[in-house]
Parts: sequence; C-alpha cells; structure tokens
Amino acid sequence: MNTIKSTKAVAALAAIMLVCTGCSSDKAVPTANTTDQTAVSDTADNTDTKTAKSIDEIYQEIGQTVTLQSPQCMDDDFISNYYGIDASMLEEYVFSMSEDAAQAETIIIMKLKNTDDLASLQDSLQTVVDEKKNEMENYIPEQFAIVEKSKVQTKENYIWLVISENADAITDIIESDLF
Repeated sequence: MNTIKSTKAVAALAAIMLVCTGCSSDKAVPTANTTDQTAVSDTADNTDTKTAKSIDEIYQEIGQTVTLQSPQCMDDDFISNYYGIDASMLEEYVFSMSEDAAQAETIIIMKLKNTDDLASLQDSLQTVVDEKKNEMENYIPEQFAIVEKSKVQTKENYIWLVISENADAITDIIESDLF
C-alpha cells in the first residue's frame, strides 16, 4: 500500500513539474541587472550578496514545497482577455490558477518592466480577488474564507497575489527568493 502512495505522490509531483515548466512568459527579456546579479553571485568576495531567483524558479520551488490544487498556468492571451493585463508590461510572470472550479487557489507573481505600471496591475490583481470572492461567496464558504484573507502585495518592481490555504508558506518563499 505504501508503494502505491509513493508512486502516486511521485506521479503527482512529476505532473505538477510538467504543467508548471512553461508557466512564465516566454517573452522574458534579460536585463543588465540580471547579468550583473549573476556576476555578483559568482564573485567570491560577495558571499553575503543574495540574488533574486527568476519567477519561474520561484514557482517551481513553490510546487516542490507546497501541494498545489490542480495548477494551470495561464498565457498572455488569457491574462489580457480576462484581466486586462498587457504582458508586454511584464519582464516575466507566472499566473497560475486551479483548474478545479471548486478551488480558489491562485498564484500570480509578476516582475514589471516599469514601476509606473504598478498601480494599473494592482487594480488588475484586485479584480482577480474580487471575481474569486464573487465565485465562492455563496457556493463554497471555506474557499471564500481563503480568498478573503488574500491581498495584493508589491515590492520594488514585483507584484504578487497568493490565494491559497498555504498562503503564508507560499508568500514566505516568494519574499525570501526575491529579496
């Protein structure tokens, strides 16, 4: 029986890894800062210097650390059509939602090209929260409670939203890997 559970767990983890491998936008544009950060991390004299991981690497770490509920990564067309987010404003992103309609779980992490777009993206992510609340409020009270606790967070040119029963653990991973 334990072998079956182990096999299922490995299969589930492999499926999550496959689904999430292509989550971030393929339009990520390397910047001088990315190159400089790599150079700093390779310098022996700067062992205390910490570099931010890519958003895709952070999302993979989340998937390895926390059990996600049927994650489905959304593409440029989806985020544009449903939430008015112009992917060209983003250097890189992950926009993952549970494909199970009974689960509110949503993980969105975005790195903006220009911090002037921050207010617009905050509004767009607040729309995600508001829509999830409306979907869950009268139908799935426990999921509504999870959405109620969520909030859009920002720091520098990053913005993220975590709607999950594991929100604290996921947010800790994001914050520790970005800053």
